[in-house]
Amino acid sequence: MKVKLFGNLRQKAGESEFVAPGATIREALESLCADNEPLRTAIFAGAELQPHVRVMVNGRDCELANGLATAVSPQDTIAIFPPIAGG
Repeated sequence: MKVKLFGNLRQKAGESEFVAPGATIREALESLCADNEPLRTAIFAGAELQPHVRVMVNGRDCELANGLATAVSPQDTIAIFPPIAGG
């Protein structure tokens, strides 16, 4: 499936879009982060997502489904948003 990165995650990854394998969001993100420790620590806090990191599948927050265990297919698009501050 397609994985899109936003904000500072783009800089850590070096690109804004990837194709990642996996049957769940966790598998896709683990594949994406396999060779990029800075990206992994920006997305994950241990086995869970960093606080305030939002992961969407086809425009829907994965927390409204099964979190990182949400099933995905090759046609899906995962979007990962880092914390955003401002006012």
